[in-house]
Amino acid sequence: MTNEPTIRSIIEQELERRGYSLNSFSSRSGINRGTLSAILNGNPPKPIAIRQLDLITEALEQPEGHYYPLYVDECVDSDQPNRRRVKAFLLRCAEVGQIECIKKVLDRIVDNLNYIPMIFGIGEELYEKGLREESRLFYNVVIESEKYQHSERLAISHYRLFRLSLGDDTEANLMAASRFDLYRDRLPEDYQLDGLLYLANVYLTLQKNEQAEIYADELIKSSEAVYKNYEKAFNKSLEFQFRAERPFVVYYGQGYLLKGIALKRQGRYEETEKCISVYADLSWFVGLNELGKQEIEKFSLFAKMNEFNLKISRGDQSVIFEYIELVKKYPFEVLPSLLGLVEASNKYGFFVDEVLENFYIGTELYDQEGNYYYPIVSRDRFLGLCYQLSVYYFRKKDFRKGLEKIIYSLKYAISLNNQVFFMKIVPLFEHHRTYATVEQLNEYQIIMEGMLKNEKMDDGVYSRN
Repeated sequence: MTNEPTIRSIIEQELERRGYSLNSFSSRSGINRGTLSAILNGNPPKPIAIRQLDLITEALEQPEGHYYPLYVDECVDSDQPNRRRVKAFLLRCAEVGQIECIKKVLDRIVDNLNYIPMIFGIGEELYEKGLREESRLFYNVVIESEKYQHSERLAISHYRLFRLSLGDDTEANLMAASRFDLYRDRLPEDYQLDGLLYLANVYLTLQKNEQAEIYADELIKSSEAVYKNYEKAFNKSLEFQFRAERPFVVYYGQGYLLKGIALKRQGRYEETEKCISVYADLSWFVGLNELGKQEIEKFSLFAKMNEFNLKISRGDQSVIFEYIELVKKYPFEVLPSLLGLVEASNKYGFFVDEVLENFYIGTELYDQEGNYYYPIVSRDRFLGLCYQLSVYYFRKKDFRKGLEKIIYSLKYAISLNNQVFFMKIVPLFEHHRTYATVEQLNEYQIIMEGMLKNEKMDDGVYSRN
């Protein structure tokens, strides 16, 4: 037998302490007197609805969710608790940040597999409301408990967790992508398009170009299959359900755009050119709304930019100033354009000082409101640009600037946990160590000592504790 106070005993104590009768508290809370009596004095007592508990909490001048920890026993009062009450409570807990209460309720009902569809549905509802971190708890339960390994909700749960896991840490992104990869084929077609789009982007940021090319090809194939069904429905004036995040034309165009990037990095320029020609004009898509038409214009711009970029990647310096004049009109294109230009200058041995003088090289290059590039892509490009600039300054024998930029790149690579660039930056610094000032050597030493303190070496690769 437990001596722990119940939610009713606590509420009764508060009413008595504040001098409220049932009549006065009914008026204050807006709850019918008879209902209050049935809740507090009934035999058995009437169950408390979550809305009633919120009214009681407000009337007693307590913060939202104050009594929720005590409500867990009220909510999950048997082996078969009321589903509507459980769902309402879990949703409210998520809204007010009572995470521990969510965990306690889920722990009590998870063994009953009949609750898995409800748990998944709550996760989806929270995800759509923007309560993404709270939804993570529900998707984890589905993944741990779902007995049908080919179920759609299991695949969607893995997809949601993949998306929720993407952030600044490139190695964590790789782990998230690897976990989701096994389930990508089990997703509904429209979710599959988003999944493949993010997978291709993640692997491009990891410089895993061959793998990114595979996902880009899958994205192209899947979008072509969906488009055939969409076109049939459009021609017959039938409704076509499409739940992906962006206009359909985006997935087809992005498939070829991302494939072109992967091919260009592999030096397969002729194939890259073919990809560019595909997304240069997508006006043949049927049923485009205004947003879709804007995306087509954007792809046309990408094609122009990438045609210039490809020429420069092949060593054609004659188009540089025409290219830069175009870039100046589109702020979000400055970062990818500068990266391609400096990379080409290092490859072919020419200099672009006049161009660099026109731009401030800072995080402002990508951290701008309305930027249509994914943050993980922009950060990877910025790191790549900083690294290429250090190489550029070393070529010019400007060792001060080169070392400043390489130290900055090192700190930025560590902040992103980017193993690929870390392993390129450290040897570059060591190669030019003799040119470093005392201050630069000290800063480098502090950075590396910080790595040893905060990270561990695991199988030859740095990984965070």
